[in-house]
Amino acid sequence: MNTRTITAFLLAGLIGIAGTGLAASVANAGPPERLTNVSGTIWVANRGAHTIRGFDATTGDVVNTVQMLPGSQPGGLAYAMGKLYVAEEFAAPNPAIAIVDAETGVIMNRMFLAPGSRPHHVHASADGKLVAFGLYGTDMVAVVDTQTDTLLGPWDINPGTTNGRAHAGVFSKDGTILYVASDTSNQVIALDPRTGVVFWTMNVPGAHELVVRDSKTAYVSRRTANWLSMIDLEHQTYTDVLKLDLPDTLRLSANKKQLTVGLRAMPARVAVVDTSTFAYDLVRIGPISDLNSIAGHQWTSRNGRYTFAAYEGGTSPGVAVIDHSAGNQVVETLAYPTKPHGVDLAPAEDEDPALEEGED
Repeated sequence: MNTRTITAFLLAGLIGIAGTGLAASVANAGPPERLTNVSGTIWVANRGAHTIRGFDATTGDVVNTVQMLPGSQPGGLAYAMGKLYVAEEFAAPNPAIAIVDAETGVIMNRMFLAPGSRPHHVHASADGKLVAFGLYGTDMVAVVDTQTDTLLGPWDINPGTTNGRAHAGVFSKDGTILYVASDTSNQVIALDPRTGVVFWTMNVPGAHELVVRDSKTAYVSRRTANWLSMIDLEHQTYTDVLKLDLPDTLRLSANKKQLTVGLRAMPARVAVVDTSTFAYDLVRIGPISDLNSIAGHQWTSRNGRYTFAAYEGGTSPGVAVIDHSAGNQVVETLAYPTKPHGVDLAPAEDEDPALEEGED
């Protein structure tokens, strides 16, 4: 297995490089006129500031900051149909799904949920017609029809038990199946997102987050087991493929050749994985001196060139911009104090949202 660690730091005005097969990274410099070739707005949910913030994906400039409910700790969000669907996980007395106009930042509506339900990771279907929220305080998953903004369900991932905790739900490519990871019950469940009918359940110890490759294969992070694994969706079996420290969020490029994995171990790092060989680079994000930083979620562009990766802790929380075509260098850091976490792209108006789906 080929592994590299990529990291860098600034010291006395000089760029220092440490690690094996390393590339330099310049953090906290002012955004250049053109930072990336991505069009649209990178939206980030912040659990400490109780806000969401939009950054111009091309320049890195801040375009909007939206105040969410006090104490709501918004941790996940997803773009669909011109709107942002935000998990206000700890809003009191009832957690909520907030619907925000992605262009203006106006909060259009809220769907309040049962106390303690904890809407957590958020994922949209490829066509943007459905959005799923893992209700991490329960064994339920909520699905929103984005054309009418009505709540379907919530659906019980295992009606026969109550020990499940729906961490995240991701859609099949055609949107007809929702795959749900339940880490406490060590299961992956496939169900109909519009009716809640369960198709099958399989045992996957520590299943935490998923990304679907095609109709036959998905990747799953087994966070507590420290494994990235592949699921055979046809036969409901899994195979461990890569040992990593607390793997969590997953993003796949459109050509399926590159997988980014956010790690919940300290300091903050993202694994960039070649899916044909499972060789990978560990990319250090955030200041090199911050040993107590930790990665949040990330969004990877469809062409696989850029990843925007949130991290918190340490002295300078924010969003690292990784250029994979430049040897996985961090080319910029977008400051966002306290606890930036969930990340997604609202594409420019003239872009097809399906073409910028980070998990395509």
